[in-house]
Order: sequence, then structure tokens, then C-alpha cells
Amino acid sequence: MKNAQFGFDQFSAMMRRRKIPFLIPFIIIFAACTVGAFIMQKKYKSSTTILVQGDGVLNPLVSYTMAVTMAYDGQLHNFDEIIYSRPVIEALIDSLGLHKQEETAAQKEALIAAITKSITTDRKGTDIFTISYFAPTPEMAQRGVEVLSELYIRKRLTIQNSKNDFAVQFFTQRLNSLRNKFEKSQNQLVGMMKQHISAIPESDRELYTQIGDYNKQIDKIQSTISNYQQALAILNKTDLAHPKTIDLKTLYEIPLLGVPYGKELESALVQYDGLLHKYTEHYPAVEDAKANLLQLLQRSRSVTQSGLVAKENQIWQIEKSRNKEIATVQRATVASSQDQDVRSNFNIYKGLYNDMQVKLEQAETSRALGENGAREFVVLDPPALPTRPAKPNKPLMVGAGLILGLILGLLSAGLAEIFDSRVRTPMDIDLYNKPVIAFLPAVDGYSKHAD
Repeated sequence: MKNAQFGFDQFSAMMRRRKIPFLIPFIIIFAACTVGAFIMQKKYKSSTTILVQGDGVLNPLVSYTMAVTMAYDGQLHNFDEIIYSRPVIEALIDSLGLHKQEETAAQKEALIAAITKSITTDRKGTDIFTISYFAPTPEMAQRGVEVLSELYIRKRLTIQNSKNDFAVQFFTQRLNSLRNKFEKSQNQLVGMMKQHISAIPESDRELYTQIGDYNKQIDKIQSTISNYQQALAILNKTDLAHPKTIDLKTLYEIPLLGVPYGKELESALVQYDGLLHKYTEHYPAVEDAKANLLQLLQRSRSVTQSGLVAKENQIWQIEKSRNKEIATVQRATVASSQDQDVRSNFNIYKGLYNDMQVKLEQAETSRALGENGAREFVVLDPPALPTRPAKPNKPLMVGAGLILGLILGLLSAGLAEIFDSRVRTPMDIDLYNKPVIAFLPAVDGYSKHAD
């Protein structure tokens, strides 16, 4: 093996001798990259940039400081997890019509993996994100970005609305629990005051009757509120944006709950269900009945939500009047040690109950605003129709092939020279520590064959 440390003249001589080992890998690599740059499938890229505005409604489940922090930091939480999730990828494939009629499980998984690699994301700060999609055609690239942004926004709103619904349900349950304790303590207080009725003027004894009437009104309105909440639970679970997922059997329960537009909704359900048994979904009469049904569902949900808030406000007003009457009777009774304990419990539960009412109202406000949460997402850079392919990058591939071919060609020529044991110069003799005893002149025609 020869010593590879030599100068420029020796390098030039080596390259002349090793032209073939140098040119073969160089030509192969350079030609492969050049041909690949022109025959590879073209990929067009389309991108969109979206700003997520801060949530103006704080979470009533946490403290003020923590709610502000969550509202600021949680805007792009789980951004990549949502974009690259399997349901989103499958929805994108369906929207682009990439599914084949006869597709095996392995082919489906390969398609999902390929589509996932075609998506790139970038987060610019805490409130701006970019989605890019590569596709064989400009139209598909643009459409893919639009679908991805819509799916992400829809998923984010679904998550947020679920949180808001959970907050409303939590505070409703807590309010009902405190209402029971509050009414129990109130009944104890009223019972105690009845024992001291002799101390109450005759004109004030009518207050007990008035308090009983208030309790009956509250029970009646509470029953209506319970029906409204059940109806809203069904309506909120119904995805009006995707009518195919609507469960007609569940919707038949809504008119029985006495909600607004209940009779009209029942008639629309009967009409749509009857037509659906006779004709296909695309029959004009069926489509008209479906449109009418969806319109009634949206109208009923909106009016029911407004009615629920009105009924709750009505209860609060009645409770306010009832508490005022109780306070009047309370002042007229004779106080004792036991009476003070009853009054203390009443005042404690009254404070907790009023505080829970405020939190429930905050949660319902958050839910109402969350239904219009799509306004938080502002498209700064809408997806444009690309005019030039983004892949393959021809100059880059040709340049990379040139550089890689040169490197591999030089490496091949160098290895061929190193492992060549023939002696051509005095430097080759020095490797064996032997003296030079003679030089032979080069003969025309012989030196070419000697190489």
C-alpha cells in the first residue's frame, strides 16, 4: 500500500492514470441526480398563516391569575397533535377524494403515511401558525391547506366547547346541590320562626303564605329549566353541520320536553322521516324537508338557550324577593342560641348559593361566546394557487449530484491509487527503504501500456 501524501504534480499524474475510476462514479451519480430532477413527480406547495386571537372570556373554574395565563398560553396547545392526528388525516383524504374503491388495510396505512409526510407546520410565536401541504396538482395543494385549516379550527372549537359545556354542567350540579342545602336551611329557619309566631304582628303573618307561593313558583320554573337543559344537551350533541350523523330517534324526545318550536319540530321530524322511508337522501322533497328540519333545530336551540337564561334570571328574582320576605320575618322573631345557629347556617348557604349563581352565569356566558369562537381565528395569509412546483428542486439536485459525484469519484480514484502496488517514481521506492540504483528512460508507446 502506498503513501497517499503527495503534491499537486503527483495528484495530477494520479488523476490522469485513474480517469476511469474517477469518471464512472461521477457520471453515474451526476446523471442519476440530473435525470431524477426532471423525471420525479412534481409537488406543488400551498400555505396559509392564521392568527389566533386571545380568548376574551376567562375560565370560571380557576382563579383569575391562572385563567389569564391559560387564555394566553393555551391558544396553540396541541397544535401539531391535532394536525397530524389520524382522524384529521382521514378527513383530509376523504375531502380530497384520495380513497380507492378497492383498498387494503396496508394500502390505506401507506396512504395515511404519505399524506402525513406531505404536511408541514410552523408555529411563529404563541399566537400565529402556518400550515403547508404538498400535492401533485396546484388545485389539490390549495384545497388541502383549506381543509386542514378548517379541520383544525373545528377541532379546537369542539375541544373548547366541550370544556365550556363541562363547566356549565359542573356549576349546574353544584348549584342544585347547594340549592337543596340552602332550601333545607331556609325551611329550618321558617319553621323556627313559626314557633315564634306570637311575636309577629298580625299583618306580617301573611309573609309565610307569600314565602310558600315563592317556593311553588321556583319549583315550577326549575322543572322547566330541567327540561330545557335536557333538550339543549340533545341539540348540542347533534352536529348540524353534518346532517348524516343526526339521530332522528333522539330528536323525537325534544318536543316532549316543551321547548320552543316543539310542535313545529315534531311535524318536521315526522315529515322528514316519512319521506326518507320512501325516497333517497338526494330526492328534492327529502332535501327540502331536511333543510327545514335543520333550520328548525337551529332556531329551537337558539330560542331555548335564551329561554333558559330568562328562566334562570326569573328564579333569581323570585329568590331575591323570597329572601327579602324571610329577612323581614327573621327580624320579627325572638332570637335564642339555637335560633342563632339556624340563622348562621342559613346565611352561610345563602352566600355560597349566590356565589355559585354568579359562577354559573359566567360559565354560560363563556359557552355562548364559545359557539362563535371561529372569529378568534384570523387568516393572515390565505392559501394561494401555486404556479410553480416546489419539488423537486432541480438546481439543488443537479448541484448536489455534481458535488457528490466529484467526492465519490475522487474517493474511488484515491482508493485505486492507494491499493496499486506498482512502482513508478522514486517516492514509491522510499516506502520500502531501498536505494535507487538506476533510472530507465521512458520509451514512446511503452509508458502508456505500462500504466
